[in-house]
Amino acid sequence: MEPNWKNPYADKAGTWLKGNLHCHSTQSDGNMAPPAVAEFYAKKGYDFLSITDHRTVTPLAAYAREDLALLTGVEADFGGRFHMGILAPPGSQPIQDPDEKDPARQQEVIDRNVAAGNLVVLHHPDWEVAEHYPMERLLALSGYQGIEVYNGIIEVMEGSPLSTAKWDRLLAKGRRVLGFANQDLHRAENYRDCANLVRAAEATPAAIFAALARGNFYAYFGVAITDVGREGERLFVRTENAELIRFVGHGGNVLAKVEGREAEIAFKPGPVWQHVRIECLGRGEAISFTQPFYRD
Repeated sequence: MEPNWKNPYADKAGTWLKGNLHCHSTQSDGNMAPPAVAEFYAKKGYDFLSITDHRTVTPLAAYAREDLALLTGVEADFGGRFHMGILAPPGSQPIQDPDEKDPARQQEVIDRNVAAGNLVVLHHPDWEVAEHYPMERLLALSGYQGIEVYNGIIEVMEGSPLSTAKWDRLLAKGRRVLGFANQDLHRAENYRDCANLVRAAEATPAAIFAALARGNFYAYFGVAITDVGREGERLFVRTENAELIRFVGHGGNVLAKVEGREAEIAFKPGPVWQHVRIECLGRGEAISFTQPFYRD
């Protein structure tokens, strides 16, 4: 299933559902057992969750509850440095390399998971001073469907929680990749109110996974988008609490800035208009990111 790159938000059925797709439990290096992790997110009002323990697929039965849709996931960890999230649709499983010590095996793992219909997201590209995924490595790998453009835990660690500059460079190189916002929660004090807001017809794992695969979601960190989409050559976004909206084109060019809660822009000729993504900025550090729209 491929995103609708001309308009990832074409399917307007359903409501926005909030979820985190990167966190850990006592099955790896978290300090909460799987049921406690699920309870934590349910109390925060989340609709879906995936516990992605390092090299360990935590069974959904270990943290199942009626008020959360669960996706099977894992964080593949190559040599303790290169981390990728693998999410599987209902009835499937992430495919891991039995020996993840060799970073050269990453491409094989990506290829096998994509062929199986799983989603592969490269995690925290800018973690640590020596980035986990510098541009040359992002470009050397292929086939992955997304990267984390925001990772909450890196707020209190070396490196940058934001990876939008790398996202723009990837898009400029012709790599059509989705942007995710995850928490990487290991313990309760790591919590940041960032998430993936998915527009899905049902709050079921199947519907949520399908919406993620189509790109019908946005990366949320404090600004709530009520509607976003495309009508002909016009792009529009409406929010509850944005104070500034930026339209970002090819190579990171800022095409327009509009103060307020909603804005629109029309595609124009020229190379910087090949694709446009939208940043919605709110009070303080609040910011949310749409997926890119391609002109053609």
